Amino acid sequence: MSRVTTPLTRRAVLRGGLAATAGAITISAVAACDRGPSPEQITAAALLPLADAALADQAAATALAPLTPEYANALGVVAAQRGEHAQSLREEITRLDQETAGRIASTGAAAGSSAPNGPSGAPAPPAPTVSTVAGMRDLLRQSARTSAQATGSLSGYPAGLAGAISASVTSMVEVQLA
Repeated sequence: MSRVTTPLTRRAVLRGGLAATAGAITISAVAACDRGPSPEQITAAALLPLADAALADQAAATALAPLTPEYANALGVVAAQRGEHAQSLREEITRLDQETAGRIASTGAAAGSSAPNGPSGAPAPPAPTVSTVAGMRDLLRQSARTSAQATGSLSGYPAGLAGAISASVTSMVEVQLA
């Protein structure tokens, strides 16, 4: 029996190579799309509400100080410390994920400036309206609870940061605004 063989042409080899390359590119693209957020992005997203709360608390304490002269100094301390918390959180979020850091409300917008958005276009959180020191205590207690709850879902430095913020805010309620 005689066998008929077809010679392998250069064109056939090129077509096969192109098909294999296209398949590999497609598989790589699908694999890249399935990854989802990185652990750093997840951690940064978990810290984001804490940063926004710190800015809102800072704005509320700043706005309440002139209305309650007997607590003006204490509210100044609260505003300064919550501003420091916001800065520490902003630095950690930026280290973890720059895109998430762009969603933190700007300090100026949170403090009541005329700018409706942060520098990256992120909307400022609505500044909570508190008209009494008791309202400020409640606002700070909620921030402390939120930070404490976040601590349970985080690890490493971000967990320590959230825990320290929770403890600090709790002491503001119990010492500064007692």
